[in-house]
Formats: sequence, structure tokens, C-alpha cells
Amino acid sequence: MQKSLKEEITIHNPFLIEGILTPNASVNKLLIAKMPDCSVSQSLSGKSAQDIFSTDLLITEIKNSADKLQIDISSLEEKSLPLYLETCLESDSPTVSSEAHRILKLFGERLAVILLCLKEGSAENRKARMDWTDEHWNYWSCLQQIILVGGLASPPLGGQLKYYMEKVFALSNKTPYRIILGKDSTYAGLRGCATYLESGPQLQVNLIFDYGQSFIKRCYVTVENGQVKDVVILEKTLSQHVEWDIKDPITEKKEAVLLNNHFLETIAKTILEVETLGLTIHPHIILSIANYVKDGVIANRGGYGKLRLISSNYADYLSGYLKEIYNKDYYFTMVHDGTAMAAGYSNHPMSVCLSLGTAFGVGFPTP
Repeated sequence: MQKSLKEEITIHNPFLIEGILTPNASVNKLLIAKMPDCSVSQSLSGKSAQDIFSTDLLITEIKNSADKLQIDISSLEEKSLPLYLETCLESDSPTVSSEAHRILKLFGERLAVILLCLKEGSAENRKARMDWTDEHWNYWSCLQQIILVGGLASPPLGGQLKYYMEKVFALSNKTPYRIILGKDSTYAGLRGCATYLESGPQLQVNLIFDYGQSFIKRCYVTVENGQVKDVVILEKTLSQHVEWDIKDPITEKKEAVLLNNHFLETIAKTILEVETLGLTIHPHIILSIANYVKDGVIANRGGYGKLRLISSNYADYLSGYLKEIYNKDYYFTMVHDGTAMAAGYSNHPMSVCLSLGTAFGVGFPTP
């Protein structure tokens, strides 16, 4: 009799070392050296995953189709354009609706190609990924479920992307993975972070932040006897100074200072906002960040990697800074954003959380 997912034998995950996600887990660097045999006619060979799918690429496509979508982009914040695409899907105008579906079909097909490459692991694609061994490829081949999270996975966009992905699989007579749309996927990181909280018998209020490439999401949670009683989502704010690949060291240092200031201002603003409600904030703060991090040490990768220039241990730096300002011993648990998202899906074995945003985020649910 076939085993259920929960009964599957645990397979070693080479992307986790002592429970910490390794930098080579990134899907963004996947190079499509050879297209999988499928129904997609787009010319994607020679391109990386980050070359063909991201929020920025979707925004560019929306801007190029602004006339057909009947969107006046001159008065809109760029990062909010995917929200307007949602409205276009349900437009009474056949032209607007058709163009919105064309765009999502374009990106849904690209997602399908990426997943087929990961599942099948052709010799050409394996050779092109220098930082993966056969063990890494074989792990992706063994995975059975893809949990889509992040803003672009939210309905209705997520549902349409899933539809076009599965259409490629059906037309190609392939079933590489079962696709799951994460519940409340925009805030999956915040909810996953809540699993890292320490709780005593008394009711407590903890702050949680999700520092992404596009937005900073915030919330406070009430916890009692180890159980999360409530999650209150606060207004998100735009991320700033998260550009990466800055070559000039002086410019990078200046941007690091500006990023750090924005980081601190967001925390201070949130503390004031929650304390104004008459709530006492517990000193343990959970912070998800779109960067590789271990024990408070931020890796030199991505837009938030600049914070390594502020302190060798950014979690300790934050604690010290807040001690000076508030005379309170706040302490931080910093988590890679993909790992934070995956923490909320510990009941999904043999799965991977794939975050659809400014770049692909990856996290592996663990029991």
C-alpha cells in the first residue's frame, strides 16, 4: 500500500545545516541550460530563474501593457501595480481582462518551467548549477509538494498562476509536484515567526517584523501558556535602501547607514504604536529578514546584506541600541524569511515553501 506523505521516510535535506538554511538553497540562481520537454513555447534557455520571474518583472510587464489594462501608472506607486492587476482580472472589459490573463499566463508558464527543471534535474541543468551536487538535485526530485507563499501567491493572482502552471503540467503529461496555495500567504512570514516565541503562563504581547525586499510587514501577537491567542496585523510600510550589488564600498556604507536608520525607525514606530494601545511589550522580538542569517550574523548577500557593515552581529546591535533608547532589555531572534514562512507549515513533510516576490524565497518545513 502506498505511504501517505506523513508516513514517508525522512530524507536528508542538504540545504539545512544544524537547522539553518544554507546560501546555496537559492532558486534564483537556477540556470535553464536545457528547457524541459513541455508545452511552453517561450524561449527561456540560457536564462536563470531570477531572469524570468520576479515582482519587478511582473511590474514591468504591467507597465508595458498599461494602455490595454487601462491603468494610469503615472499616479500609482510602482510596487502596488500587482494589486491593480487583480482588479483587471475581473474587469467588464474583455480587452482588459484578456490582457491581465495573458500576463499571468506568461508568468505561470515560467513558474512551471522552473519547477520542471528542478524536478527532472537534467544533466545539462545539473552541470550549469555549480554549487549543487547530485544530492541537492535528488532532494528536489524527491519533494512532492510546493507551497506558494508571498504577495503574488495571494488570491486571485496566486490562483491564476497555479491554474496556468497546472495547465502546462497537464498538456505536457507531467505531474512534478502538487501545488498548494499557502493560506494568508502575504503574511505567512509573520505567522511562521510566531512559532519561535517563548511563552510563560502569563499573557504576553510580542512584536514580529518581516523585512522583505518590497515591504516591511509588522504585527503583534498575544501569547499565553505557549499558545498564540491572537495575531494583529499592522499597516505595512515600503522597504527602502535594499538595492544590492553595490560595487563602490563608500556608497555601500552610506546605503547601509540609511537602511539601518529605516530599520530602527520602523521598530521605534511600532513600539510607540503598540504601547499607545496600553499594551506592555515583551522583550523578545522576532525578526524575519530577506537575507541569510545565523545567530544574528547577516551574510554578505542581498539587499539587507549591507547591515553587516553596521555590526558583525546585528541582533546584538539592535538589543544594545534599544537598551540605550528605552532602558529595556529587548532581545531578538532573527530568521531567514523563507525559513520563517516554512515554520508555519511543519505539518507538510516532503514540501518546500516557495515565496513569490522581489526574488524567490525558499524554506523547508520541518516537523
